[in-house]
Amino acid sequence: MLRGPLGNSKYRPRFSGHDTFPFRYQWLTKLSFFLKNNGPKKVKEFEQNKLDNIVNFGMGLNMVKSMRFWGISTKVCNSNFELTDFGKQIFSTEKSLDPYLEDVSTLWLLHWALVSNPDLTTWYYAFNYFDSVSFDREKLTNDIASVSKFSKWTGANINTIKRDVDCFIRTYTVSTKKGEITEDSLECPLAELNLILSEGSKNYFEFQRGPKSSLSLDVFEYALHDYWNKKNETSEILTFEKIMYDFGSPGKVFLLDEKSLDFYLESLESKKNAIFRFAKGAGGLKQIQKVNNLQDKDLLKKCYIRKVA
Repeated sequence: MLRGPLGNSKYRPRFSGHDTFPFRYQWLTKLSFFLKNNGPKKVKEFEQNKLDNIVNFGMGLNMVKSMRFWGISTKVCNSNFELTDFGKQIFSTEKSLDPYLEDVSTLWLLHWALVSNPDLTTWYYAFNYFDSVSFDREKLTNDIASVSKFSKWTGANINTIKRDVDCFIRTYTVSTKKGEITEDSLECPLAELNLILSEGSKNYFEFQRGPKSSLSLDVFEYALHDYWNKKNETSEILTFEKIMYDFGSPGKVFLLDEKSLDFYLESLESKKNAIFRFAKGAGGLKQIQKVNNLQDKDLLKKCYIRKVA
């Protein structure tokens, strides 16, 4: 039996909505500015495909549908096309934390939003369940198809899953032509995170587990706090194993190894106004204790302290 969120009998998979497009540079900026600067009437027209999309966004209808999908999936806006606090803080105005997606911290936060919850089945499965380090499209597609058949998911035919897997791979990899990076190589900004790399073939890939030099301690702290809240833990302690190996955990989502996770957890305690303490319990059991609390908006602001100091 499949464990975790995807094994829940009430789980409903999702393999479509992006119209095969990964989200592009400027999409979340354009969406946020539009939602911030227009009233309910125009937003409703946007939702109902009644706008001149070339005039408003410089793109066709299918791309606008995809942009809407990614706005919701990255938690920049909700399903009613209202900006979330996350979207407002980062994207909504010229004075927001990172309106033009120039800070790598934003990329890590968007990746966390996509992969730490099971809304997007392929994304969640690939980072939280898939046990292959090296893989091709066919391997990942067939694994998900087998899970779908076993779980008796409806509406998940092999062609739909195949298109979703292709979009997933293009979200995280750089496309090349004759071994060279082309002008359109970076379809999605998340490719900059180097979480998945091509292995000498456009159809063969490898997850990059281990240290993440561009993942700041502040972003890790934000993710750990968010993970703790999602788990609705009443205990003030979480074990190292849970943070490393649990579904939707920082260890899984950020593809960390144990040594890297150790580094982040030990470093948290040295932060000013630390909210976590790393300790060893009985028998040397590694664990994290929550000793303080901050609101999400304050933790998010700390991820950009260089810009707002």
